[in-house]
Amino acid sequence: MTGTVIILPGGERFQLEWRRTDPERWERRLKAKYDESRSAERSDKARCLCQHRGAVLPLQIRYRADSHSYHLAVWPNEGSLHEKTCPFYKPDPEKSGRASYVNSVIREGEDGDVAVTLSIGLRRKGLPRPVDDTPLPASDRPGQARQRRMTPLGLLHLLWERAGLTEWRPQFAGHRTSTVALGRIASAGTRIRAQGRLISDLLCPVAPGHEKFGRRLHAVVRTEGQENHLFLIGFVEALEPDPRGNFTMALNGQRDGYRCFLTVPAAERNRLARSHQLAAATLALPEAARQAHVVALLYVTARNILAPNSRWRGWIQAEVRTGALMTVSRSMLPFESSHELAVADALVAAGRAFEKPLRFDAERDLVFPDFILQDTARNDGYPMEVFGRTDEAYTTRRAEKENYYDATFGAGGWWSWDATTGSRMPPFPSGRLR
Repeated sequence: MTGTVIILPGGERFQLEWRRTDPERWERRLKAKYDESRSAERSDKARCLCQHRGAVLPLQIRYRADSHSYHLAVWPNEGSLHEKTCPFYKPDPEKSGRASYVNSVIREGEDGDVAVTLSIGLRRKGLPRPVDDTPLPASDRPGQARQRRMTPLGLLHLLWERAGLTEWRPQFAGHRTSTVALGRIASAGTRIRAQGRLISDLLCPVAPGHEKFGRRLHAVVRTEGQENHLFLIGFVEALEPDPRGNFTMALNGQRDGYRCFLTVPAAERNRLARSHQLAAATLALPEAARQAHVVALLYVTARNILAPNSRWRGWIQAEVRTGALMTVSRSMLPFESSHELAVADALVAAGRAFEKPLRFDAERDLVFPDFILQDTARNDGYPMEVFGRTDEAYTTRRAEKENYYDATFGAGGWWSWDATTGSRMPPFPSGRLR
């Protein structure tokens, strides 16, 4: 966000980078303009330089009582109207699987925070309520919003999206590591609530060489009580059977001071393998042969080992109750097939700017692009679709997609690759001249 100019009420110019380089000045100027921005007309509020249909896009100056600090926030439901390169841009929910949720599942607040309705109960004691898999009524038309709850997969996708990890810019090359990604996820969790609790209060990332994350895990377990429930998130190294008929999972970095054992009951391991076949196939490969990473968001029951004579006294025993897996490229971009991975890697190598819409909990009948190029002459992005199967059901599905894209973007107004023919990947649409 270096160099991004904000216009404060009264016409004063304000630099977003001051939050990092001059935090005292940042707080002083936002505090001085707080009341004026609240009472100003829409066109006179704080704003960036983006416009939508010739009108300015206002920003909010918000005060956070918990940290006694001021910040700037996008206006509710207007993030997708900003330029793709603007720090206040947010993906359009209608261009991802978020469109499958009814309005009450993701509720965006005035300060940009969101509250979600989860399919699991976040309880401090005892067994968590099971995932509610009750079928929902059939939709009247393909793609209609009908999901009334967010599963752990939906939450993982929301965290990834809110952390900005679904987007790619050439300047990200060399900087988007697994540890950086988890740091951004931890920050994103501070802006998401479920059942009155901040996700960040229960979210414990596991990353190599990150002592702060390790200390946090033990602090959360101490705070929540002897037996409690929390989320672990990290990159899976191994998922192997144990002598008791269950499975042990190792997250990358787990051995670096986390002092934590992670057990997956056989039934939950089998559910994860059925629900996330690409991730399971990736983990079945030797680690050196994997071309991608597998991310796990796990809702666990955790307790301290307190047996006085145990060599593991003070360690944490965590058992997975439910969770989700997601495959991501080495650039931390999610994908759903080997063909999508090939396209994502090719776009990164070509120095393109793009986003990867996520499925969340949407059924397969919801149509949205596999990728959206953000650096073409088209302001609303250039959709991209990869066709990777030839079975009868998919052929019908493909026709639906083609009709949708032709009707929405015009024939020839979207990019596609039929990867089933063995043909080379077509050239990408030209980027915007710089």
